[in-house]
Amino acid sequence: MKRGWIVYNQAGAEKNEWFIQRLTQELATYSLSLTLRVFSKKEEFFKGELPDFAIIRSILPQVNRTLESHGVRVFNNAKTARIACDKWETYCACRAWGIPTLPTVLYGQEIKYPCVMKTRNGHGGEEVFWVNSRAQAEEIRLANNTKNKYILQQPNDVLGKDMRVYAIGGKIVASVLRESDGDFRSNFSLGGSVEKAQADEWQNAVVKKLYEKLGFDYVGIDFLPTKDGWVLNEIEDSAGARMLYSCSDFDIIQAYAQHIARALREET
Repeated sequence: MKRGWIVYNQAGAEKNEWFIQRLTQELATYSLSLTLRVFSKKEEFFKGELPDFAIIRSILPQVNRTLESHGVRVFNNAKTARIACDKWETYCACRAWGIPTLPTVLYGQEIKYPCVMKTRNGHGGEEVFWVNSRAQAEEIRLANNTKNKYILQQPNDVLGKDMRVYAIGGKIVASVLRESDGDFRSNFSLGGSVEKAQADEWQNAVVKKLYEKLGFDYVGIDFLPTKDGWVLNEIEDSAGARMLYSCSDFDIIQAYAQHIARALREET
């Protein structure tokens, strides 16, 4: 039996107990064991025997990289984690690959206000701010954490709406449309509504291109509707599944377990 880790930080492990249990149960049907490992200090985390495979479910690209360097099969790989866990890296990569995004700059560079200010490694709509001036942006930066790295983004011409597509092994397996009436952010975790949706041909082509470049296993990709069509907003390396289960009977945890088992079998 191959042994695996599912890796979270402490807060993530407490919040996602159901996901952990379900994935553990599904993998057991393929004779794959899964143990929760909570990341704290790097020096302590890597002590002892390493697993055969690891599923990283928090923004911990250093863990993906280190385990991969020791020959552990990591879901997702280190390249996907490095790019998806850093919004600036995501935008730079998309530009290089010809995938449209909203105009985005690093904090401190010139942009027209109002704009949207985000931490580079934020998740779930957290640390995303609407700012009306350079002075307000600086106030937010100082009030939150001067060590955080930020980007500034031109606001979309359609606010409070986006589409999340879930992709496993390079194919879109489910899609949802998110919308908020009272917030420019549409995140389900912030109170936005959600309904099943159907990805179009262009979105499928973008996912295929991202897979060719990254070789990801399971990601969530967010697209924003604009007056000229869709643009890519973010790639979630550890995509949650709550909103999908809230509006669909598709079992994405089961589908992910099938992918993991197949990948481990084919790569042996």
